[in-house]
Amino acid sequence: MTLHGARKAGGTALLCLASFCLPHGASALDLAFPGTAELVQNTGPTRGQHPIADGVFDGTVVPLIQTDGLVQTLVWQITGSDVSTATILNTVTDQLTAQSYEISFNCSADACGGFDFRHALPVGQAPEMHIDLGNFHYLSASIDKDTGTERVAVMISAGGATTFVHVARVAPADAVDANPVVLSSRTPQGLVDEVTDLTRDTGDLVERLTRNGGAPLDDLRFETGASQLSGTTYPSLVALAAFLDSDPTRRIVLVGHTDTSGSLAGNIALSQARAEAVRQFLTRELGVDPSQVQAEGIGFLAPRASNTTPDGREANRRVEAVLTNPG
Repeated sequence: MTLHGARKAGGTALLCLASFCLPHGASALDLAFPGTAELVQNTGPTRGQHPIADGVFDGTVVPLIQTDGLVQTLVWQITGSDVSTATILNTVTDQLTAQSYEISFNCSADACGGFDFRHALPVGQAPEMHIDLGNFHYLSASIDKDTGTERVAVMISAGGATTFVHVARVAPADAVDANPVVLSSRTPQGLVDEVTDLTRDTGDLVERLTRNGGAPLDDLRFETGASQLSGTTYPSLVALAAFLDSDPTRRIVLVGHTDTSGSLAGNIALSQARAEAVRQFLTRELGVDPSQVQAEGIGFLAPRASNTTPDGREANRRVEAVLTNPG
């Protein structure tokens, strides 16, 4: 399943972050990857079991820890000629250690046991995940929390110019609630400035919409927790209305987004309400045919800036137009 939550952009400065948010005051696990990183698969967290290697293939079996708890798996694909599996391994090891995880076990390719080691573990399948039996690294780590031991396993490999990273995290059953893990993305400061210090020029809105298939309506403003538009003049909506009016066969979906304040369920409802508020403005105030506009909400699952700063949270409170039928 491909998610919009991992922003894809060029340059080694971009960092892609997965935040494993736990209640009861537990800290989050943050993993950042250099290069152009795209999250291509995210499953869970769901109650179940997940085997984690605790040693190399001994000629008969791979020693496994059969963990039980809330399991989530994620896969990233990272492109860039300056990104290697060894670089990613060092990056992940350093970050886990810095966040007080203890590295339990690690090995590489033939030293792990090659084919037998790889196939003893559920580490994803093509096309999302690729394992080169001659070039992979595996590591596992653990941390003790108030609710029990949390374990993380990471498989890193490469194919062509792409590095593949599979992360499995198993949290104690009562460590997280039923909501899925929140996904967010870090951007370098220059990109944050670009997002949060927008000129609000909507002159190229239609061009971006037709070229990219979607465009953010960046002159709209929403306060935290509010679904109503907080202004009265919206050049982006005027431009969008004219675009739709010029061809009645055009169709768009307005997709609402929020920051991470509150629960996932609450934010999905809020983002839906925000998209619907924009839809009503288009149809009631600007005369757009209601059949041309649909409203949906996905909460905080597709951020475009860090939710750790006020500017980032503001940038994430938005509505984007997605063109579904160009006319």
